[in-house]
Amino acid sequence: MQVEQLTKDGAVTKKIIKEGLGKTPESKNIVSVHYDAYLLDTNTKFDSSRDRETEFTFQLRDSKVIEAWELAIPTMKVGEIAEVTCTSDYGYGDEGRKYLVPPKAKLRFEIELLGFWEKSTTAPERIAAAHKKKNEGNEMFQQGNIETALFAYRKAREYVKDLWDCEPEELDEARQLTVAVHLNIGACYLKLKQYDDAIDACKKALSRDHTSIKAYYRLGQAYMEKGEYEASLTFINLGLELKPNDKSLQALKKLVEQAQQKYLKSSTSLYRKIFNTPQPEE
Repeated sequence: MQVEQLTKDGAVTKKIIKEGLGKTPESKNIVSVHYDAYLLDTNTKFDSSRDRETEFTFQLRDSKVIEAWELAIPTMKVGEIAEVTCTSDYGYGDEGRKYLVPPKAKLRFEIELLGFWEKSTTAPERIAAAHKKKNEGNEMFQQGNIETALFAYRKAREYVKDLWDCEPEELDEARQLTVAVHLNIGACYLKLKQYDDAIDACKKALSRDHTSIKAYYRLGQAYMEKGEYEASLTFINLGLELKPNDKSLQALKKLVEQAQQKYLKSSTSLYRKIFNTPQPEE
């Protein structure tokens, strides 16, 4: 990949390791990243959000990070991974960072932009921001970027979580958004084969809307994939009680019943082999 100079003097450079998607952050957006930080001359790692297993979140142009980051991150797209290098003038300066970064040290970072969003405070702002993040997640999901979509859906959920002090119509819209986002989170976990997480997300959707056919369907899917056929059929049948002619639920029920019969047949065969159970005479 080509190295891009972010300053005229070449003191800050950026090289894309993995391309991202969509738009880039704007000034004053809140961004969330993962990063590894190294001393450039010795390649010594001195900090890492990945090692801590905790993403780093901050607001652009809020004097929380070094200038190299303020220049580099607004050029990145969601999902992008970039290598950023800088001189001490755009890093920790002549003094460095106590115990970690020597004075006048050149630095190298590997940064992954997980997502970004606007700072919102009022109920209408939070609802609008949640819609925006949900739509971004939908776009990422359709393109097959499931991890990135999951991140967007989680952020959408955070906007409307615990949103109570608002008008009745806003409260209802927030509830509908919460249901939709939990269902989408469940869909992501199904794609990632994290079935327990999918079940948890879909049950949260049901707690806000017990009539959600999608929730019953995805719970049926998740339990089927776990091999818990009775639980799968329980949720499928609950959905069919609400909507008896739903073709998706009907098709899933047939699939689960076939899988269950196949499992029972294979289990019986294995049991007979282990215990040498005589076959009945015809």
